[in-house]
Amino acid sequence: MFIKYEEIRRLADSIREMCNNDEDTFLDTLDGETDALDILGKLIQERLEVLGYEATNKQLADQYKKRADRMANKADAINQTMKHLLNAMGVKKVNHALATVSITKPRWSVEVVDEAQVPTQLKITTTKPDLRAIKKHLDDGEPVPGCRPKVGYEGVTVRIK
Repeated sequence: MFIKYEEIRRLADSIREMCNNDEDTFLDTLDGETDALDILGKLIQERLEVLGYEATNKQLADQYKKRADRMANKADAINQTMKHLLNAMGVKKVNHALATVSITKPRWSVEVVDEAQVPTQLKITTTKPDLRAIKKHLDDGEPVPGCRPKVGYEGVTVRIK
């Protein structure tokens, strides 16, 4: 969609001068002279459609994640069944036409049962600036070394009737 912003701005400025800041008259006249409100209506409809697609895609992603988790659990169950079968056969490895199946040695990992007892040289410490506290200091006019206020972008609010 090509929007002639400059032309709309030019007409809006001249119409506003004629209307003496009467917002209803301004919008009615602007609507008659330009397609600005029609374009706005199409953008609102497109936004609603896109937000609907976004919600649907998030639901689909959630469904696919659950489905993938179920498939992973099923694959784990099949692995356990194959292990039981090999144990019942009394073998550790079978060369089958489709694949070689073997029972591996147990893998070990670390389980921390009391984090306070772990020596500090075996811990990873991460620090992160407290953005809320820093913002409060900056709001109060107090400088914070290494920080400065950052102004965001103007936003658009759409309330559907």
